[in-house]
Amino acid sequence: MTRYATIDEVMETLYDCISGPPGGQDWERDREIYHPRALITRTRIEDGKPVAYTFSYDEFVEATIPLLAGRSFYEIEIGRKTDIFGQIAHVFSTYVARETPDHPDVQFRGVNMVHLWNDNIAESGEPNGRWWIMGMIWDNEREGLKLPEQWLST
Repeated sequence: MTRYATIDEVMETLYDCISGPPGGQDWERDREIYHPRALITRTRIEDGKPVAYTFSYDEFVEATIPLLAGRSFYEIEIGRKTDIFGQIAHVFSTYVARETPDHPDVQFRGVNMVHLWNDNIAESGEPNGRWWIMGMIWDNEREGLKLPEQWLST
């Protein structure tokens, strides 16, 4: 099992595992970055009203497999802001979705808000264990909602 000692490694795994040709998601590797009690929340607008669907990891996979069935899907990070305090971190990660990594057409853009926890502490007080995703929520651009320019780069 990978150690996930850096937030970079967790975030790279997040995007790598959800991306791929039809059926190409790596759910077993993806599971490694989520704490067993993590909550994953998909938001959207339905019938003009905001809704949020919150899942355990297993429920998320079960709900996502049919959405990606038969689709080539690549979610690519295009910007990130990370704040760390003690053993916790908050990551704003902006992304673009494409049919292939180099496809010229963008399917959509959005932002993942990821909360992480580090499970060990050094004598210095700095985190020195592995990082776990404790929770994630996201939203996509839509009419009237555009990503701020400052969120489009790292």
